[in-house]
Amino acid sequence: MAVRGVSRSKWPRPELRPDPDHDAVCASQARRLVVVAPPGTGKTCLSVRLAGQLAAALEPSQRVLLLTFSNQARTQLEKEATWHLPRETRPLVEITNYHRFFWRGVRRYYRALGLPMNTQIGSFRRRYEALEGAQPQEVRRLRRNTGLLPALAEHHFERFRDGRTPSPQVLAELLGVVDREQRAGRLVFDDLGALFWGLLEHYLSVRGAYASRYPVVIADEHQDASELQDALVRFLGTQKRVILADPMQLIHGFRGASPERLQRHLADCEVSFELRTPHRWHGSNEMAEWLLAVRARLQGREAEGATRPSTVRVEVTPAEFGVRGALPIISAAISRSAAEGAANVAVLAAWNRDVTIIRNYLSRQGLKPRQIGGPEDFEEAREEAEQLPLLQDSQSLAVHALERLEDLVPTLDAGTLSRARARLRIEGIDFQRARGLVAEVLSALAAIYDKGNGAYFHALTRALDACARAGHHLPRVEAVATVRETAEALGGESMALETTLEVYAQRAMTYAHAAARPEKGLLVMTAHQAKGKEFDAIILANATERSFPDNEDGRKLFYVAITRATRSWTVTAPNRDATRLLRHL
Repeated sequence: MAVRGVSRSKWPRPELRPDPDHDAVCASQARRLVVVAPPGTGKTCLSVRLAGQLAAALEPSQRVLLLTFSNQARTQLEKEATWHLPRETRPLVEITNYHRFFWRGVRRYYRALGLPMNTQIGSFRRRYEALEGAQPQEVRRLRRNTGLLPALAEHHFERFRDGRTPSPQVLAELLGVVDREQRAGRLVFDDLGALFWGLLEHYLSVRGAYASRYPVVIADEHQDASELQDALVRFLGTQKRVILADPMQLIHGFRGASPERLQRHLADCEVSFELRTPHRWHGSNEMAEWLLAVRARLQGREAEGATRPSTVRVEVTPAEFGVRGALPIISAAISRSAAEGAANVAVLAAWNRDVTIIRNYLSRQGLKPRQIGGPEDFEEAREEAEQLPLLQDSQSLAVHALERLEDLVPTLDAGTLSRARARLRIEGIDFQRARGLVAEVLSALAAIYDKGNGAYFHALTRALDACARAGHHLPRVEAVATVRETAEALGGESMALETTLEVYAQRAMTYAHAAARPEKGLLVMTAHQAKGKEFDAIILANATERSFPDNEDGRKLFYVAITRATRSWTVTAPNRDATRLLRHL
């Protein structure tokens, strides 16, 4: 059975609940505040309320900058602002995330940065190949330092270097490659922060303009900030700086987040607060007390008197089957949650490969999981597109289209794809004895042979339509829409492959910065991707010791996962090597 969603237009306008912790934060006259905000304590509502209050004291040309990380968090903040800020105040509060903020600045001052007008964001795979061409052995070694190479551009600035930074000679050569890629207009997402910081360092007029524009900064989820992002928050907000963070949700250390950074803010702030009133679980004191007890136990503190509610289930699976052994239990848990009235259910796993296995299984079961959007989708889409110019013949492009089709349509069986692939030839397509969906897909791919490489997106769109008509489920909403809209933008014209890829890149970038859609229905994602989101029910799949080890990082990721739900929890764990963190439940 499918889990039905509720449209955003039908969401009731929430009422502001009394909260003495929120009142104390809003009443503070301190210029430097740190607010420790555990999940479910109304942090989003507090951020918007505080932003509106501070905006009232600004000059007409000034803005409160409310910064967060994900598109999902930005969308939620904007929704709260629409509900709770007066119409005359709303334009004075600028809600954005770091990538979007940096991108706007880079696009505005691209000439000063020495960038071409047609600058594009590409996948890191292309950047990695360029770096490897200069220093193959060193780059392979440095690649083991997760997050170092994507953020390499930041190492132009000595203040952002750390213990992972390579030797001066290697660093100079690699930064030379980064500079050449940037001047050619080939950027990656992680270049944007470094380019923006370069503006502030080298152009005093730009620096002064930004400092004047944003005298008040509210930084949401700041425990995840990198050194550069933290430097931006400290540079702006000259009148007031508010840091909202939760040390227990610091799960992005591989991207540059550091607990020491938050400790520095706590050390130099004028006053700090901790939110303690549960909002997310206000309908059940039992759940709120239980989650607070779990938090304390994971932090190594004693917590008595909060037993596990009946809505929290731990299901044991055979260890030898891995995540596949949990699939029937996951399916049953989804149906049970829907029967209990859950409008949105999230299945969480630790690894991307497990997410793929679960999503494909549920698609074949007719449960139709949705796909979340975000930088991961953009990265994957750009990687696939950047391979196309390397393919020299129609057969290779047609095979590539089939592989993309397999990724976008998880319910396609291997037999259909192998039968279609076997009929693709250098000289053309063999239609003999092709029947049903195989024949329709081959007919779509024939456009590549007839009209050339520029017909790739038209052919892939027709193949997707054929799969949809055959009853297959297409959960990758952003990825599918990018392909379709590229074909529509090109119309019936036959263009060079390079032109079609430019159109595709523009569409992919639009979705990367677009507002996140309401996450209703059934979703499957990693525990990292679930951060900042909220669901009626969660199912944590295959909770092994390797996925959630009993160490600081494992405890934080486990805590983030279990605090995503408001009503019910199901945890599947193998009968051997289950995570020891289950004892804290």
